[in-house]
Amino acid sequence: MLLMGGESQRASEVAALRNAGHVLTVVEPRFPDCKSELDGPRPQLVIVDGLAAPSHGRATASWLSSLSRWRVVPFLFLDVPDKDVARVKKELPRAQFGTWAGVVGASERLVQRQSG
Repeated sequence: MLLMGGESQRASEVAALRNAGHVLTVVEPRFPDCKSELDGPRPQLVIVDGLAAPSHGRATASWLSSLSRWRVVPFLFLDVPDKDVARVKKELPRAQFGTWAGVVGASERLVQRQSG
């Protein structure tokens, strides 16, 4: 899984993802600064913290979703303010939304759906 932003603010939730067996790569979503971290193996899921640098995460996720090798990867936006949901949906129509409180269950459902 790729986590864009939010690791330091969400230590307990990130730990819960790792405890559930997920391997996380954490990047600060400031493209092109994070490009080298995104060139590695394609993750099963991209998690975007909707409160930590939301415009950078949205822009980077939008760019990634336009690349052919990333088109099958689900994008999960967490705790996106209501006022920003329409903007995210416009840029990434297949974006999924959730909360940090429910990140483990949501991420497992999306990964299972992708592999099933």
